[in-house]
Amino acid sequence: MKKLAVFIAILLSNIIWACGFYPYGESVRFCFLNPAHFPYGNYASFNYSSLGFSQNDAAAPSGEENEKLWNQYCGGNIDLNDINKVLDQYTYSDIKPDPRNTFLTYLHNQKDTEAIEYLKFAKNCEYFNTWQDDPWERNESTVTVKRNNLLQKAISLAGKTVNKDIRKRYAFLALRLAYYQKDFNIINTVYSRYFNVNKTENIVDIWALYFKAIAEENKALANVYFAKVFVKCPEKRFVTWQYFYSKISEKEVLKYAGNASDRAAVLLLYGIYNPERNLENLKKIYAEDKKNEGLGFLLLREMSKLEDWIFTPYYTLFDPSTRELSYWNGDVSESKSVQQVLERSETDREYAQKVLDFIKTVDFSKVKTPEVWTVAKAELLLMTRNYSGSINEIAKLKKILPSESPIHNDLDKLKVLNIFAAQEYGNAVIPEMTKGIILKNKTDKQFIFALGRELEYLGNTDDAALLYVSLEGSSRDWSSVFYKSVKNRNKTYGDFFSDYFDYFDAVYTPAQLKSFINKAQNLSTTGDSFYRNYHQLKPAQINMLYDLLGTKYIRENELQSALDIFSQLGEGYFDAQYNLWQREGKEYDTWAGKVFYRNPFYHLKYTPDFMEEKEKIKLSKITITQKLIEYIRRADDPKEKDQDYYYFLVANCYYNMTQYGNAWMMKRYALSSSGNFSIRDDNEEFNAVNKAKFYYGKALANAKTQKFKALCLRMQGRCENYRLDYEQDKNVDYLVQSDNYEEARLQKNRYYKDLEHHYKDEYSDLMSGCDFFTSYFKARR
Repeated sequence: MKKLAVFIAILLSNIIWACGFYPYGESVRFCFLNPAHFPYGNYASFNYSSLGFSQNDAAAPSGEENEKLWNQYCGGNIDLNDINKVLDQYTYSDIKPDPRNTFLTYLHNQKDTEAIEYLKFAKNCEYFNTWQDDPWERNESTVTVKRNNLLQKAISLAGKTVNKDIRKRYAFLALRLAYYQKDFNIINTVYSRYFNVNKTENIVDIWALYFKAIAEENKALANVYFAKVFVKCPEKRFVTWQYFYSKISEKEVLKYAGNASDRAAVLLLYGIYNPERNLENLKKIYAEDKKNEGLGFLLLREMSKLEDWIFTPYYTLFDPSTRELSYWNGDVSESKSVQQVLERSETDREYAQKVLDFIKTVDFSKVKTPEVWTVAKAELLLMTRNYSGSINEIAKLKKILPSESPIHNDLDKLKVLNIFAAQEYGNAVIPEMTKGIILKNKTDKQFIFALGRELEYLGNTDDAALLYVSLEGSSRDWSSVFYKSVKNRNKTYGDFFSDYFDYFDAVYTPAQLKSFINKAQNLSTTGDSFYRNYHQLKPAQINMLYDLLGTKYIRENELQSALDIFSQLGEGYFDAQYNLWQREGKEYDTWAGKVFYRNPFYHLKYTPDFMEEKEKIKLSKITITQKLIEYIRRADDPKEKDQDYYYFLVANCYYNMTQYGNAWMMKRYALSSSGNFSIRDDNEEFNAVNKAKFYYGKALANAKTQKFKALCLRMQGRCENYRLDYEQDKNVDYLVQSDNYEEARLQKNRYYKDLEHHYKDEYSDLMSGCDFFTSYFKARR
């Protein structure tokens, strides 16, 4: 059943998001230490990523070791560029005396015919040292014959050549040709004659071992050979990783590793294959070979994992980029996911402490790249909330790093994160000492967002908002920061944010939003230098935030506060925002989006008009709020002879300010056909239509005629249906609703039961459709 639940959850997720984007993987992963800033460019293909591994050409300096070996052969006085030209650019006919090329000039001056003839032979082999390039295999037999001839000649020339270096090169060409000829027997024979797995003295030996590993039948032993190649030959790392038999147990492979260096090499490859916690592997490699270059890389890779496992959920509330919800406990309940990701982040902080404990035992003077270990220690102290300890480590490291090192900026960002996180709740600010670093990195979205999140967690929503607003239009890269709210619940539509306005709309309280607007305006007038140089809100942004504040007051039914804000903005603002309200017609409901095209007091969506529109007003948030306040006042006045009428108008307006009405834009900035569950405080009212039902009830209580009473009760029943739908959607999956749901809902609707019981003559009219609404409303008096 648990597997079935996971399958259903995945299926539903695919249904929901099949036509839209949902952040995952690299789009949500947080990373503060840039791997490119560390001395592991040759390992770049294996940097931690939710996308897995991929060939990185920059990680493999092709031919560099071979060029150095040829230079050594020539006494060390040859321009490496000249060697590169001969090896990579010259053809067979170019291998001749060339005064412009020091490499060829040296060989000819030395009358080194063996080396010259080798170069010519190697050029002849180039085409055949690859897989067939003919997709139709029309020339397969011809190529096979020619390659076999070259293979036999290479073996023969290796046996005749006097110079041992050139002899090995011929033997290597034979191995390579045999590999493409798929003759592994020849590979084993030639290798055993000219090479030794325990004497890998230069790059030719390593290249030869690569082919020996491929031909080796004992896969555990082959893994040892692959590991040796991986460590010593960057350009072969990616293909070696592809050949490595990772499913063979580490213990079985280590039996064939004859020394500490080989054991460390094997452990390195297994460590790279491990996408999860790799601490024990790090400890083993450190015990075997402290100077192993890959050890530092694995530590940096482990830090990238921890950044993802700790910071991604802590700051964004998304699951880590490489871990699914089911990874933890098989629980696919969305309603618990936000709390769970925070709990998991804490679990991984405990693991970070274990990594830190290990680093404290490491002798930095014995590892190859001690600065990497120090940076890791500093960030682990941040991860484990030892902020002062982290800042101290950063200070010590910055003193010894070269001034031009890009690591300085990574450390600066870690320092600022420490300073922010170390503040007390209720007293958090943007400290003066951090402002220069923030300005320097203001286009780093993840860094700025993390600072904002720290402030928000510590109760400073004003400065958090300032940082969030500044993310708009940032140019660090094409992506945005995607994040959730702790308010997220099951079935929330659009449960993530990438825009500050949407976030404020859903999460900030009116008091928080008002406080931020006041601060933003004060900063713009006082001329705060940090604010001026960092990010100033434009007048249009301020106006939109005031619009949002008024809208939030509407949601809380604080009508006078809303009117004060809307009036402050003025009619001109709304003229610019909603300039299509004069155009009537349902086509504009969807086309114009936010346009008020029908008066919400007199017209109901998807209901034929049954009321005379006595007051025609230019529709906007100002005028609708004004009229709503006026009609409530008149309805509540005991001296008003038309109380029932005004209560009915008020009910209509509240009805229309829900997702079912024509004035939903009084409370929302967007409406979706996919569902409107949200984390906004008025979510229940927006879906369950409770206030409209209440005011239809007030109209009923003040009604004077039987028919109008029946109409009011009918409208209460309609609202109750929406409430029942809402409760059903909250508690039952929409795919498994009962076939008899409509009938069951009708039975649960007490207002329709009252209508049927107390107004039997009117029940059939009103329940058959909306055609009788006009006559029933006219019968009010």
